[in-house]
Amino acid sequence: MIGAWFASAVMVLADPAPPPPLPSTTALLEELNQSPEGSAQLAIHHRLLGHYWRDVASDGDQALPEVELLAPGARFSACGKAPASNAYCPESAQIGIDARGLLSRLRLQSSPSTELTALTVLAHEWGHHVNQAIDQGPFKGREEDAADWRAGRYLGWLMANQALSVEQFTEAANILFRIGDYHQLSPHGYPLTRYRAFTDGVNGEITPGTQFDSWMMDTPETFSEVVDFNPQEPWVDAVIKVYRFEVERGGQIAGNLFSAALGVLNCGFGGSSRACAGALTRQGQAKPDGWFRLRKLQLNCYNGVFDILGDGIKRQRISADRKGQAQRIAQRLCSAAQ
Repeated sequence: MIGAWFASAVMVLADPAPPPPLPSTTALLEELNQSPEGSAQLAIHHRLLGHYWRDVASDGDQALPEVELLAPGARFSACGKAPASNAYCPESAQIGIDARGLLSRLRLQSSPSTELTALTVLAHEWGHHVNQAIDQGPFKGREEDAADWRAGRYLGWLMANQALSVEQFTEAANILFRIGDYHQLSPHGYPLTRYRAFTDGVNGEITPGTQFDSWMMDTPETFSEVVDFNPQEPWVDAVIKVYRFEVERGGQIAGNLFSAALGVLNCGFGGSSRACAGALTRQGQAKPDGWFRLRKLQLNCYNGVFDILGDGIKRQRISADRKGQAQRIAQRLCSAAQ
């Protein structure tokens, strides 16, 4: 009797304790909501990214290997012991983030917070980790686009769970656009190509017609918020704040023309081979400016026209908006106005 009891006790002691329950989506999002901004929030996002790609994403994998988020200023334990600065090391499964250094180089039109910049880069670097462990999704052979696509999916998921505002989302898109460049020797892709991949990812989680507080997602690249109905203007039925992603190529063209002229001077008039090569590799590096601009749209339902203030384009037919935003807004508002 005692022997049987003793054997049973030994078996109980030998059985491994059950693993602690994984935190739920609700618990992690609540922890994020209660956390002060800073490194603590980034660490929570790191855990949320693991939760998303293991337990939430349609193509996730519960056996996805762990990845380590290194402290600022650290070096990878592999990858040549390189500084862990906004990069992922596949050999050691480590990520390093240096948002302050990146912000100083990007020269953005707006001023996103360091925390949002860090989150954007973290989501992208996690994309590399998932690409390595699972696949590149619909972007076979295009690693950077695939990582941007996965970053878009996570940020879209945050928006769907009210953990990321429309304003924050637009800033994140601006950051990812500026990280790309047009130099063919760069490991990163063209900005607009990467932005499209990011947008494709976002639309895997949220779709046009979704409401985010007072903002409506009109198209994959536009958002709107009604400011005023029937303002004191003779032809205006409604005034709407709009976010529209716009690309300005003037600076890119001028920069590339300058680089081409410099290449001719260095290569054709006795410049050194090093200077010639340097000038040639700089050709195509000038970047277009692309970002979500916040503007005001005036809508006239009776005449079927709209005007976006400050865009340099005169009042035009609603059907002429190539982004499709004016048409979506008119569909929602004009029947109510009439």
